[in-house]
Amino acid sequence: MRQTLPMHIRAGVLLFLIAPLMAACSTPAPDRYYLLSATLNPAAPVTGQGAVIGIGPVTIPSHLDRSMIVSRSSSNRLEVNAGHRWAEPLDENINRILLENIDHTGKAVRLETFPWTSRDGVDWQIVVDIDRFERQADGKVLLAARWKLVAFESGDITASNRYEKVVDPKNTDVESTVSAMSDLLADMSVDIAKYIP
Repeated sequence: MRQTLPMHIRAGVLLFLIAPLMAACSTPAPDRYYLLSATLNPAAPVTGQGAVIGIGPVTIPSHLDRSMIVSRSSSNRLEVNAGHRWAEPLDENINRILLENIDHTGKAVRLETFPWTSRDGVDWQIVVDIDRFERQADGKVLLAARWKLVAFESGDITASNRYEKVVDPKNTDVESTVSAMSDLLADMSVDIAKYIP
């Protein structure tokens, strides 16, 4: 005569076997972390009496001031890319990359990051206000910013301009978007460097 387990025991055994499978399926994918990078090739180093350039402050809109990468799905709607994060605060990353890019233009004998002290001897200050810096609904990446070059001793603005460009990323993934953002920062750095005496 064949023996069968009571129904409540069979259900318990089945639950015991299925629970680890369900837990494995529900484990979220690990977050991915991204950084902007300097994409300009270094120019010849400055010799003699080059300028000391201070970079910053750099401001970004509050909707971009978050750890997760933001893109636009329409002119009025933003998408927060879950699982895709900045490895450091975006404004700090932009400031650091602008510093590297300006350094690569060969215009400075030394660079300082905002805030600095008067003892640092800054000749020129580059101030950047970013208005838009994200992938758009059409897949292109936009950088819209206003910058000014300030003679630090006098406080006079010697040059100012608006920068606005879009580029097509190589692919639709987030890494290609970040790479396109890096390219735009490099292009804006070259644009600013033209005005540095």
